[in-house]
Amino acid sequence: MGSYLSRRRLLSGIGSAALASGFAAASRAAAADDFYQGKTLTVIVGFAPGGGVDTTTRVVARHLVRFIPGRPGLIVQNMEGAGGLVAANHLERRVAPDGLTLAVPGRSWFVEGIVKSPGVTFDPTRLAWIGSPGAINSMMYVRASTGIASFDALRSSPKTLTFGALGSTTTTAIVPTMLAANGVPIKVIAGYGSTARVLFALEQGEIDGVFTVEDSFARRQDLIANKVVIPILQNKPTLPGLPLVREVLPKRDEAVLGLVLAQENVGLPLVGPSGLPPERVEVLRNAFMAMCDDADYQAEARRVDQPIVAPLSGAQLAAMIAELAVAATPEIVAGYRRLTGPK
Repeated sequence: MGSYLSRRRLLSGIGSAALASGFAAASRAAAADDFYQGKTLTVIVGFAPGGGVDTTTRVVARHLVRFIPGRPGLIVQNMEGAGGLVAANHLERRVAPDGLTLAVPGRSWFVEGIVKSPGVTFDPTRLAWIGSPGAINSMMYVRASTGIASFDALRSSPKTLTFGALGSTTTTAIVPTMLAANGVPIKVIAGYGSTARVLFALEQGEIDGVFTVEDSFARRQDLIANKVVIPILQNKPTLPGLPLVREVLPKRDEAVLGLVLAQENVGLPLVGPSGLPPERVEVLRNAFMAMCDDADYQAEARRVDQPIVAPLSGAQLAAMIAELAVAATPEIVAGYRRLTGPK
């Protein structure tokens, strides 16, 4: 009898523990759902207003809050500098990990964390990755007035063309620099605070070309439609007849190019600081993916040429960043630093 009672008490205890665990999980979920009620979500943008990063961030942020339980208010704050590194460092050093402040630092900032560049204070493998609208594609555009109508023509041009870029650690500068190192007559001028400023310089003839993501022209489709600029090179085969970046660079540059262009596979991610409670990360990730399926969001995203076909979940992004960090060998990091360091 004693043995039977012991087993019964044991089973009863196990059942009570399981029930308590279930209640605790439900309580945490309810707390996460209630957390944003009456609060305001701040989303930091790593670039100046008016460019592609700013435009995409504002569309995402505006629709995201509709899907966060409690429907918080929204503030979008621009914090430009160093190709998104100022915003990324601020996120990790100054932001409380409570889920009330997130950031879209830019497109290539996380690579600087992976290669542990001087001045970088964040570890991208520890950040809370929320989601991305999806992979992107970059192209090289030149002013039609230069008379350059193809990449072959650029390569054989007796005149050096100036290319505008954001920061020296962004692909807008790195890819043209790699081409210049291999004999293509390009001079890179970095330091433009946003793609809007680059495109204005391009329109005014201050610069001759730019290597940038396609959605940079979301607000300036007229430059392409009126053939003020024409594409001559691409990273992914979206336009027939245009050569690919990897085809015009030597094989020895392949590994470093893979690190440089990893930003295209990640797209334009929304991230939170490290230490964000898992249940709050889950709420934000679920809200992001629900937003991506929303017809109103998709309609506005199309208007600004934002990718909507295959959004990336926070879990996917975290796995991609972890894999990229493992693949960044000392040799690849050294090659990257040669490209982005002082000239």
